[in-house]
Amino acid sequence: QNLDEILSVPGLDAIYIGPSDLSQSLGFAPRVDPTEPKVVETVDHILAGCRKHGIVAGMHTGAPAYAKQMIEKGVQFVTIGSDARLMAAAASAVVAEMKGGKKELETQKGPY
Repeated sequence: QNLDEILSVPGLDAIYIGPSDLSQSLGFAPRVDPTEPKVVETVDHILAGCRKHGIVAGMHTGAPAYAKQMIEKGVQFVTIGSDARLMAAAASAVVAEMKGGKKELETQKGPY
């Protein structure tokens, strides 16, 4: 509701969209790579406001494919997963390979 006022704060150079918090505040389950139309519309609204005010937009994502979609929409910096999840996924893949199978690295499924 107060996007223009927030983006007009003197000295503000960038914002960071937390999709899990945003999803939850809109009444949905916390989710890193949201697909619910209302959440996607809200992200698009935020990005339009950032363009209007010359503010850099960043966003947390859970998978490279989603991060690329957000970059195409105008997000200028993304984080993909977290260091703990990336290390756990890599460790899991190594263990699976050592057991004789091959496991693909999993993408983030939870809120963080």
